[in-house]
Amino acid sequence: MDSLTEKVLGMLPESPFIRYLGIEIIELDEEHARGRMPFTDRYKNPYGTMHGGCLYALADTVAGTLANMSGEAVTTVEGGIHFLEPAADTDYVYCDAKMKRSGKHLITVEVELKDDAGKLLDCGCLSFFRTGYKLDKD
Repeated sequence: MDSLTEKVLGMLPESPFIRYLGIEIIELDEEHARGRMPFTDRYKNPYGTMHGGCLYALADTVAGTLANMSGEAVTTVEGGIHFLEPAADTDYVYCDAKMKRSGKHLITVEVELKDDAGKLLDCGCLSFFRTGYKLDKD
C-alpha cells in the first residue's frame, strides 16, 4: 500500500461520526472506492428501513475518500442521491464510488449503493472542492 493510500485510509478513524456509523473502506485506488456500513437497528427510520441520511453519509464518505486520492484534501460541494429501493433485510449496505472527472478545482464521483445480494438500492453523483491542502505522501 502506498503512502497516499495509507494517509487517506488513516483519516477515516479520526472521525467520530464515521466510527459511529461503522463505515469502512474495503477497496481503494485512484479510480474506484468500495465501502460498507452495517445495517443495524440504530439506523432504521420509522418504516424499519435504513434512514436516507445514513445512506447519504455512506455515499459521501466513500466518494470523498476516493476524491482524496487526488492527493489534496477535499470538501463536499454538492451531492444528489436517487433513493430507488429501501435498504432492508441486509447485513451491510455497500457503496461503490467511481471517478467521473478530476478537474483543477472540482472532482465529480458517481456512486451506487447495493445490498448483500447486489441489488441496486440508490445511485447518485457528488462533487468535491480541492482545498489546495496537499495530503502528506511520505
